[in-house]
Amino acid sequence: MIYESQEFILKDGNRVILKTPEIEDAQMLIDNIVSVASSTDNLLSTPEDFNKIIKDINLEKQWIISNREGPNCLIAVYLNGVVIGTCSLDMHTPIKAKHRATIGIAIQKPYWDKGIGSLLFNEMIKVAKTIKGLEQIELDVVSTNERAKHLYIKKGFIKTGDVPHQLKLKDGKYLNGETMVLFL
Repeated sequence: MIYESQEFILKDGNRVILKTPEIEDAQMLIDNIVSVASSTDNLLSTPEDFNKIIKDINLEKQWIISNREGPNCLIAVYLNGVVIGTCSLDMHTPIKAKHRATIGIAIQKPYWDKGIGSLLFNEMIKVAKTIKGLEQIELDVVSTNERAKHLYIKKGFIKTGDVPHQLKLKDGKYLNGETMVLFL
């Protein structure tokens, strides 16, 4: 699914472009997710999880194409032509779950607290409301990630459950999680 390019002004006055990435943006998308994964334990993935696409950029290009041509939506945030964050909406495909989608967000740490998360969620929720048959958006969040939980609650998500030991860090420490849902 294509999200048409739009320009927005952030809290700090910077202008950003939100749009569906082009195939030639593959390396920027890789750099973005590796940066995010390197700077927080709140993401499901670690930088090592991206070794395969780092070694074969064609995998990222195929993923971009599948997002552009399929039912899922990927929005990237560009500041001065560089990707600094993304938001994805992944539709569930089994017949009994087609009314559901999962949303995910990844913003580089230097750009936190600038309104990007709110902007991405506003736009992705607008997209979700245009999808025939979609009734709810779901996400998982680390229980201690108060910044993210505040955003999700502000956008209308409600907590629906707890996930003990949702993530296990390299040092063996566990992080508990929560599931949240937004009913459209």
